[in-house]
Amino acid sequence: MRYRQTPTYDIITDDLYDCRIPLHNELAYQHGIHFEAKYVGSMEIPRPGTRIEIVAAMRRVRYEFKARGIKKRPVDITVSVDGVKVVLQRKKKQKQQAWDESKLIVMFHPIYRIFYVSHDSQDLQIFSYIARDGASNSFKCNVFKCSKKTQS
Repeated sequence: MRYRQTPTYDIITDDLYDCRIPLHNELAYQHGIHFEAKYVGSMEIPRPGTRIEIVAAMRRVRYEFKARGIKKRPVDITVSVDGVKVVLQRKKKQKQQAWDESKLIVMFHPIYRIFYVSHDSQDLQIFSYIARDGASNSFKCNVFKCSKKTQS
């Protein structure tokens, strides 16, 4: 009795059959891809071991900041090969004036420090990423809310 061999997938020759089309080209990631969102907050967490712990940390940050009555701040998120940079959005009145971006940066995490990125399955506008903090070597969960579900 002979068994059929299943054909192996060769990534080089079978590249034409790959139906996953990237949303952005590689050059776009060099310059950075910009998103607008609202910064919910961030909190130091223990190193998560499972997806359940990650989602629980994200929801804990959301409810903690909601309970304190802290408003969400509008931010610009730039994702590039260097890392993820979060900058406060300028008010429309201040656009004419010169401004220093270093004063507006909320946070910057290099790609190698980002531990996990996830969205909330109950609220698709919410997403978060967990990054290892450089100075204290602890994990921080940063939570954001997008205006569109497709962005998160």
